[in-house]
Amino acid sequence: MAESEVAGWGRYGRVIIRSMQEVLAEAPEDVHALLLETADYWLSLGLAIGLQRPADAGRLLALIHGGDAEERDELDADAAAFSAEVLA
Repeated sequence: MAESEVAGWGRYGRVIIRSMQEVLAEAPEDVHALLLETADYWLSLGLAIGLQRPADAGRLLALIHGGDAEERDELDADAAAFSAEVLA
């Protein structure tokens, strides 16, 4: 793995851990790795859906959030902050 990929992977890992701090704080320490692996999988799945099937991604988000515009706006802001931090 190239040095830039290692640095990018490290940023990604730190951001995932920070974004899941509340969940990790409430879970037994022995399941933290599993929770982080699960989050990584679902994030990767969501990104793949968004890239390969953008219309489906929009429909899935609508199902998840039930048309709650405020919740969608908050998610959009969180997504922008996450991407900016990982890809900086």
